[in-house]
Order: sequence, then C-alpha cells, then structure tokens
Amino acid sequence: MRTRTRLALLVTALSVAALALQPETADAAKRSRNTSAQRDAMIEQCIAKAQAEAPFVAPGQSGYRRVDIYKNCMFQAGMRP
Repeated sequence: MRTRTRLALLVTALSVAALALQPETADAAKRSRNTSAQRDAMIEQCIAKAQAEAPFVAPGQSGYRRVDIYKNCMFQAGMRP
C-alpha cells in the first residue's frame, strides 16, 4: 500500500507541475513575438532615418555614414544593430 500511495502522490505532483508550467511557456512565447515585432518595427524606423539623413551615397564613397546612423538609432532604442 505504501508504494501505491507514493506512486499516486508522485503522479499528482508531476501533473500539477506540468499544469503550472503551461501558462509560463505561453507567456514567454507571446513576449517573444511581441519583442520580435517591436524589433522589426525599430529596424524599419532606423533604416528610414538613415536613408533620410544620408539620402545619397556618391559613387566611389562608402555608405558608412548610413551605417553609423542606423547603428546609433538601434543603440538608442536599446537594441543591438
């Protein structure tokens, strides 16, 4: 009888733990999607800002000014470029 009781308690504990972890997993996935969408929006804004502030890249010149503007914009938003 003792073994049967232990087994029942173990199964119950594992079931409760599995149920408790489900909402956390769903919340983490939702936060990840939100973060990804925010990052995509910020990338678009920073690209637009870089193109507006450095509209032309002359032949023979590099586009480093645009890159610097984009990187700075992303850093200011708290994201990696």
